[in-house]
Amino acid sequence: MGASNFSNLAIVKGDAREAYNALCEEMRDYNGHQDGYSGDIQTTSGYKNMTSAAPRYDTKAFYEWEDEMLEDNGIEKWGNCGYVELKGTALKKIKERRGLKGRKGYRAFYFFGWAAE
Repeated sequence: MGASNFSNLAIVKGDAREAYNALCEEMRDYNGHQDGYSGDIQTTSGYKNMTSAAPRYDTKAFYEWEDEMLEDNGIEKWGNCGYVELKGTALKKIKERRGLKGRKGYRAFYFFGWAAE
């Protein structure tokens, strides 16, 4: 079986660790807490902060950078992922879409990487 890449967005009142744990639990629930390979974030062994290297989120440059990180081993295959914390306008737009407009203390994290077998 080949590696499968994924991307997930989390909005939490907390840090990247809480966002990662929430996404892993969400994917476990989605996949019925199955044993084995599902191709999702919960099969990864951890994460790496890549915020400082990323172009502005939700732009062509961002998605090209993400592809490059996945293809050129910025994120190694088989169980690794990176994240970018979204701030400013990107955070504001995401909060609006999620019904959190004007609410304080929420942070958004975009995780992407390769699932493990």
